[in-house]
Amino acid sequence: MEAHLECGPCVLNQVLDAASRTDADETTHERVFRRAASGISKMSFADSPMAIATRVQTIVREETGEDDPFAEAKRQANETVEDLRPALKYRLEEADDRFERAVRLAIAGNVIDVGPGHDIDIESTIDEVLEQPFAIDRLAELRTELAEAEDVLYLLDNAGEVVLDRLLIEEIDADVEVVAKKRPFLNDVTAQEARAVGLQEVADLSTRGEEGAGTITDAFAKRLKDADVVISKGQGNYELFSDVGAPIYFLFMVKCEVVADSVGAPEGGIVIA
Repeated sequence: MEAHLECGPCVLNQVLDAASRTDADETTHERVFRRAASGISKMSFADSPMAIATRVQTIVREETGEDDPFAEAKRQANETVEDLRPALKYRLEEADDRFERAVRLAIAGNVIDVGPGHDIDIESTIDEVLEQPFAIDRLAELRTELAEAEDVLYLLDNAGEVVLDRLLIEEIDADVEVVAKKRPFLNDVTAQEARAVGLQEVADLSTRGEEGAGTITDAFAKRLKDADVVISKGQGNYELFSDVGAPIYFLFMVKCEVVADSVGAPEGGIVIA
């Protein structure tokens, strides 16, 4: 998915949020702002929003010396949702359709997006997603393809959300490889945070490599195409991988107008695309 004009302010706000989570002084914050604004002004609209965001987040690390501004937020997000896991497993076990309930819980994790500090009632949000109709509903196709799959690739998104991803992964009767970020990027899950919620107990755990969150190497593109099914969580992964010719199912909530236009679903809609 290519970037649009509206992506510039969004990416800049992400930079300012990341910088504010460090101990850097106001002068450093100003340098971050000016460098990021300059970089965004030169962005190519042929790039994905994720590629642009990855480049400007490097500025935060260079100027503040902080490699992972969201480390504490990610830890808290994992712990908050992990505390709810017994209750969430009960919701799964009482469902008439366990697989659909597991998919909805995984998407609910994307809606929660606890890491950036959003003030959200997690349990009421889950209640809403369990009842909300899908804006794009490819559940039947996903169910069928997973039933025949032997090799499933699962692309992780945020901390906190990863706890609900585990519930869905446990419902998949195939070899599952989960892919986390190797280096920190916003509140996205790294291998460290994935291990913190025991994801290595239910799937093989790998990372995308050193190239960064906004880059698709030839090797990783081939891995996507070779998998029987790819489950991609989150809007950022949709922005990056939507143009890759691979068997990818995108599970997320539409959080901006640009993505709404791209995927063909309203802002606020939940999709299996």
